[in-house]
Amino acid sequence: MSYNVFLERKAEKQLETLNSSIGRIINEKISKLKKGFSPELDIKKLKGYRNHYRLRVRGYRILFELQEGHTIIVYAILSRKKAYK
Repeated sequence: MSYNVFLERKAEKQLETLNSSIGRIINEKISKLKKGFSPELDIKKLKGYRNHYRLRVRGYRILFELQEGHTIIVYAILSRKKAYK
């Protein structure tokens, strides 16, 4: 099952501030996310939120919402430290 993945402007800006090597890795993970949830992606549902998930990429977390119609909205790309505040 494939998904349409969209980044909110805030997430795009957060991605731009990262160094190129981790930014490239995050882009690769987002591309894999388009193909669907797979065991190789470390994805967990966020407690207390409906249809919100996190994707772990090294010391960073990609926070996204799964919407109807096979759409994923990435709303934050944060360091682990900031993601859980």
